[in-house]
Amino acid sequence: MELDFKNINTKMEFDLENIIDDFVFLCFFVGNDFLPHLPTLDISKGGIDCLLYLYKYLLPDLDGYLTKDGDLELERVDKFI
Repeated sequence: MELDFKNINTKMEFDLENIIDDFVFLCFFVGNDFLPHLPTLDISKGGIDCLLYLYKYLLPDLDGYLTKDGDLELERVDKFI
């Protein structure tokens, strides 16, 4: 993940821990044993790849990460969704 995200041109400092936290949060959109996936996002149909592509594309415009210290930054999540 570090190699994929380190070269993204953002105004913020690169933080791998935040990238990983955001990745875990994004994985909830494709569901798990306790939560259903969003109808348009299925793991077997490339849902995670789609979310990561969108995340990489939108990250420079989010002015920060989707999560901070385990809490959601709802304004940024709203922009992402």
